[in-house]
Amino acid sequence: RTQDSRFDDTFPQTNAIMASLVCKTNNDDGSIDSNFDPETPIVRNGSGISTLSVKATLESQEYDAATIRAEFKTYQSILPEPEKLLQEQHSFQLLRQNIQKSGIDLPRFLKYKFEGGIKPHHALCCLLLSEHIAEERKQVGVTLAVYSWLISTLSFGYLHRQLNSPAEFIRDQFNRVARAIPADVVKPSVLRKKIRDRGLTIPNYFLDPEEEKQFPPHIALLVILQDKEVESIKFYNLAYRAAFASFAFVALLLRIVLEVIGGAGAIWGGAEVFTLRTADNADFWQWISIAVGVLCFFRFVTLNAPQKEDEGDILGPAGPWSLRFPVRLRAVCDHPFHYFVRALRPFSSNKKKN
Repeated sequence: RTQDSRFDDTFPQTNAIMASLVCKTNNDDGSIDSNFDPETPIVRNGSGISTLSVKATLESQEYDAATIRAEFKTYQSILPEPEKLLQEQHSFQLLRQNIQKSGIDLPRFLKYKFEGGIKPHHALCCLLLSEHIAEERKQVGVTLAVYSWLISTLSFGYLHRQLNSPAEFIRDQFNRVARAIPADVVKPSVLRKKIRDRGLTIPNYFLDPEEEKQFPPHIALLVILQDKEVESIKFYNLAYRAAFASFAFVALLLRIVLEVIGGAGAIWGGAEVFTLRTADNADFWQWISIAVGVLCFFRFVTLNAPQKEDEGDILGPAGPWSLRFPVRLRAVCDHPFHYFVRALRPFSSNKKKN
């Protein structure tokens, strides 16, 4: 590799990233994932140049993952449930107002810069990077391992287990781009460019706010903090999973009946209605019906087979739970196969440098 810093694309170590997350500029792009308010108070120095009264900093010894989680415990009880956060995408300002009305101190990622706050996507990177280190040592459960192996084997390695938990989906998207996260604090636009330059897919919560699949980083952060807490137990409840899995399975069978068997049956029945099929040529029309059924099956596979581009889109920006209940049912009805499997290979830490 060249030593020219312009072409230096070496992978930063995650520990070094968290330790060096320090804001180096007063500028801000004012995007929806920003805590900069153009109307916030400013002070003027002797030269008359406007400066923010407080610089937002993000140093590991002052605002690390443990501090973020400790803050979360103070306002956890007044937060909406994670699926509500994803569906309604509560604004930065609304969450601030709700917490302030309860007389609770604001977490730093919901504070403006003049209050000593930091941007939500910085806090999200800090939290997920700390989990990313633990993820490398994490062992997959036996049941999930067998289930994943079975899906991969039956599909000849093309399909893989779907992620239906919002937090699991958020972590998976981040783990795939963790090596591209810059060591220094950067604007959201720069972060997106760094990820894109590595040829990686930008996580939905880092997308430009104008993108249809985007949901704000502060929502992603809160969903991660709520994971495995009381609010998110339903995502791992066997009854919930069995109910939705049964619904998706029935929807899949009905689509096969309507789109495959129905096509073959329409030829067979239509030939009889128009008196084209008789006892003498029944075998001929049987083969015609089978041929049409095969074509219908190929059409069914083409329309329903998961593709890598479907991630964070077909079943919602963070999986089916990010959709309201009626919309979730409709999405599963439209794409029942996607509820069980995905085309994207599961993240593997030992492949992250490939």
